[in-house]
Amino acid sequence: MRNRPLGRSGIQVGELGLGTWGLSGEGYGPCTEENAKATLRAAVDAGASFVETADCYAEGAMLRWIGELKREAGADRVFASVRVGVDRDPANPAPRKDFSAKYLAGAAEKALRGMGVEALDAVVLHNPTAKALLRGEPWQTLTDLKTTGKARLIGVSASTEETVSAALSLQPDLLVIPYNLCHSALLHHFSRDVGETQVGLVVRSPLAYGLLADNWPPSRRFTDDDHRLYRWTPKELVRRGRQRDVLRGALVKPPLTTLRQAALGFALSNGLVSVVVPGARTPGQATENATAFDGGPYLPDAVMADLGTILAKADAA
Repeated sequence: MRNRPLGRSGIQVGELGLGTWGLSGEGYGPCTEENAKATLRAAVDAGASFVETADCYAEGAMLRWIGELKREAGADRVFASVRVGVDRDPANPAPRKDFSAKYLAGAAEKALRGMGVEALDAVVLHNPTAKALLRGEPWQTLTDLKTTGKARLIGVSASTEETVSAALSLQPDLLVIPYNLCHSALLHHFSRDVGETQVGLVVRSPLAYGLLADNWPPSRRFTDDDHRLYRWTPKELVRRGRQRDVLRGALVKPPLTTLRQAALGFALSNGLVSVVVPGARTPGQATENATAFDGGPYLPDAVMADLGTILAKADAA
């Protein structure tokens, strides 16, 4: 796997990493500890050194599993970015945002203990609003963690223009945003700012919550413990299926063999991107994601030349 720099940090990571929400058993249905650990190990064995997680995933167990992986595989092979700011207290299971200094500092200490490390590779605010971010307290808390050596890098995860703009004004080390074939406007809007600040850009949701993995039909009905049941109405899911059909027909041509590969190639073809973190639910999926490219172009020249037209057709589908 090719490496890329994490912005201006001087740190290099594999360009394809791993997102771990799907392994937590919270967003996509149950996942056993054995399967989660095997999936983590498969990703790292395939070169996926950047692992994106959160202190609340699996009630903190994910931190322990990643810490074990660091010790087993070697700390230099696992760069763990930890989101903080979502409280999933088992006594009050409904998730709630908490960006107070007390909560964030406690979450960082929990992550340090959970992973068994002296310093966290990265600490990232977990989707705050712009108002919360500009209040000052959350960012100052992360800055203190970095100043005291408890975090190497600090950043913000954001999904709206208002919050991305607020985040970039703080000069973070990392910026985490969604970016995929169905949702590209956010990054394109801030391309100049991302380039000028040299922020380490982490792309989440490159497979659009599994839509672009292309392994289920639009008629699928998700279970009650799968967030996609509430994210898409049946009508919206049919529309997304039409978009997927357009993208498959236009993109899946030699040397590309699957829409999953084309979707990852789309994200990687943007030179502003530091690392792409697709989720995986099995060791096989983790390996397939991490080995999608081995040198050569991400998308064929003919596709790159016609990409704007392809995306416009998909958006109109």
